Amino acid sequence: MENTNLPSDHVSILFTDQSGISHEGIYNSAIHAFVEKIGDEGPEDSGITYAAEEIRAWEYLDDQISSDPDIIDIL
Repeated sequence: MENTNLPSDHVSILFTDQSGISHEGIYNSAIHAFVEKIGDEGPEDSGITYAAEEIRAWEYLDDQISSDPDIIDIL
């Protein structure tokens, strides 16, 4: 993986697998894996899971670089 740091847990990211295919999803630290987003049906609508070792690179979406995903901005 190019970026050796792992993203914050459950924050929207764009990640690229070893085949060079980009996926939108989240990182789940409990299972040490990246989970592809496949729909808007809620937490039960999870996509394909990729082990962290299978990911070439990742970046945050929407410039959301939060070290604490439990903090919510209220507008």
